[in-house]
Amino acid sequence: MVWVALALSALSLPVLATQDQPGAEDPLPLIRDHGQTLALQVRDPEPRDFPIPVGPLGPLSQIDDWLRVHGLVTRTLYTRRGPARRVDTMYQRQREVLERQGFEIRAAGFTQDRAGGGVGSRRWILAYLETYPVPDGMAVAPGEEAQAQGVVIGARDDAVGTLWTVIVLTQPEEGQVAMLVDNVQTERAAPPPPITALALAQNMDTFGHAVLDGLVFDAEGALGEGSEVVLATLAHFLDQNLRQSFRIVGHSDDTGDLAEAARRSQAQAEAVVTALVEQHEASRDRLRAFGIGPLAPLFPNDTAQGRARNRRVELVAGP
Repeated sequence: MVWVALALSALSLPVLATQDQPGAEDPLPLIRDHGQTLALQVRDPEPRDFPIPVGPLGPLSQIDDWLRVHGLVTRTLYTRRGPARRVDTMYQRQREVLERQGFEIRAAGFTQDRAGGGVGSRRWILAYLETYPVPDGMAVAPGEEAQAQGVVIGARDDAVGTLWTVIVLTQPEEGQVAMLVDNVQTERAAPPPPITALALAQNMDTFGHAVLDGLVFDAEGALGEGSEVVLATLAHFLDQNLRQSFRIVGHSDDTGDLAEAARRSQAQAEAVVTALVEQHEASRDRLRAFGIGPLAPLFPNDTAQGRARNRRVELVAGP
């Protein structure tokens, strides 16, 4: 495995650095815990395979369940001095930070002994570090006397693709806590697939709105070929929720004239309502179309991927 360091001097840093590695940045907002030093940060120059482990150890002391992931990898190591009782607090904090930032927790575990093979156990962490070794001189593996350790693994969709993170908390030595953060940013090769009936129902139940991925529009806001799959899914959902009224809301990116963006997003929303009424016999009384232009972006508009994801139509619960 080849890593490219942000600064060559990073590899000579002591395990308990008193200053952050020059040029390094926290990979996620709020991820750094009180008293931690960013001792090492390295990045792969090109995307690569980095399977994410999400299951316990198998009979041969190997992790059996991995999710295939390909993307740009960043590895960040934090260190701090502190008593052993801090490890469980740090584990719980990191899990809460990820959840607040929109990550779905895909696997997690914390142990206060040296037994077991579950996610976050001592043996599990050693197997993970054997698969993805850290640079020489960087102490991450649980020490011989260490008891407490944990792992949190999460994923979050973003404008580019999916951001995966693996957070490993260990005690390499007495009075020392290490936090290894492995991030993998995948890139979506194509627009998101059409929303499924299950995803639509789950998003509406959980959030009260859902992005209708898979709809296609022309430059004027009229529905284009390829939208029928999503319209049929949407019509079925409406049939299953006859007592509820909904809004169809069109969105745009922030390029061009604001009035034109609002007009086009309104035209897209109205095109969806018309298609549902005329082609799928939906009740127009239950549907209202709104176009709000660029006023509610999902992602920053500073990249092509972000602007593409912001151009969307959503189903929203409410009159």
